[in-house]
Amino acid sequence: MQREFDVVMFGATGFTGRLVAEYIAGQRPKKWAIAGRNREKLQALGFDVPILIVDAMDPAACADVAKRTRVVCTTVGPYTKYGAALVAACADAGTHYCDLTGEVNFMRASIDANHERAKQTGARIVHACGFDSIPSDLGTWQTQAAFHDRYGHYAQSVSAYYGETSGGLSGGTVASMFAIADAATTDKSIGRILRNPYALDPDPKGQHAPIDKRLMGWDSDLKMFYVPFLMAPTNGPVVRRGVALAGYPWGEDFAYREVMSTPGNVRGAVMAAGVTGMLGAMGAALASPALRGQLKKRLPQPGDGPSEEKRENGHWKVRYLAKRGGEKLICVWGDPNGDPGYKSTAKMLGESALCLAYDDLTSEPGCTTPAVAMGNFLVNRLNAAGLTFEVR
Repeated sequence: MQREFDVVMFGATGFTGRLVAEYIAGQRPKKWAIAGRNREKLQALGFDVPILIVDAMDPAACADVAKRTRVVCTTVGPYTKYGAALVAACADAGTHYCDLTGEVNFMRASIDANHERAKQTGARIVHACGFDSIPSDLGTWQTQAAFHDRYGHYAQSVSAYYGETSGGLSGGTVASMFAIADAATTDKSIGRILRNPYALDPDPKGQHAPIDKRLMGWDSDLKMFYVPFLMAPTNGPVVRRGVALAGYPWGEDFAYREVMSTPGNVRGAVMAAGVTGMLGAMGAALASPALRGQLKKRLPQPGDGPSEEKRENGHWKVRYLAKRGGEKLICVWGDPNGDPGYKSTAKMLGESALCLAYDDLTSEPGCTTPAVAMGNFLVNRLNAAGLTFEVR
């Protein structure tokens, strides 16, 4: 693919977008550019690269940019509001695309609108290339590879336990969260999508493997408590779509589950109770338009985010428990030197864009997932960037 640019980055003036752009710049790509609506703000970032003035909601402008680059990388959200034109332009132009969306309703709409066209043009449309949902998606595939190495076959189930985490919340993430809640309140069909654990499957209403619905309890293998995980309704459907697109390589009865773990001691029990109560309160607040308005005033606004110190001192860890019959394997993947939502996410999205631009991928085009689209190419990039994977 001969294009003017290898990567065009949208959203570099936002809090997360700036971090992603800085990461990409640090990797010294051959030909890249930044794009957005405000030239002065883009110039103020100080990147010595071309600047493209584009409104992400202008289909003609998005089409022009998509034709000029091999990859579009975007952090412009909420994606339900700002993302559709850019995805469609990439699907039409045969241009690879990656983003940070955690909006399942947006991903479902994108699949329905663009999957077949992207397959025709050769575009890989890869949503959820940040902390949502790379640890879940790629972590599961790495765990299955390790299970196969040990036992000679794949596990029937993988459960991801999101554990020790330190970081902060940005206004952009908050805006996306409220956009999902607002949409679900006004459109009942969106609520049905959000409640379907197979919402992103090629056939969301088809027959699927049953899912372990236990969200609270004690895990005797890890010797830890577990509680619901806030992002499981986003991450789970991404993992399950990838398995379906790959042709069910681990069997059609494969089951994926995702929860949050707390230490297996008194402090962990108290933490589990606190997290469960907090999630219940947040769910009630998001379901009420009046309470959402009050909550919006108290959370970070667009452009806000955690300090550099918090980002640098942050970390995250996920434990994966794979099982088949009496066979078990525990793997751990994480980043000891970066908070999940920002420093580590900048690595994930930045390396996804570079992987799509430069690596010799042979995966099928279409609306796909990080693991199916990029697989070990992206795993190797992320581990070289500081993430650590361990088999126990």
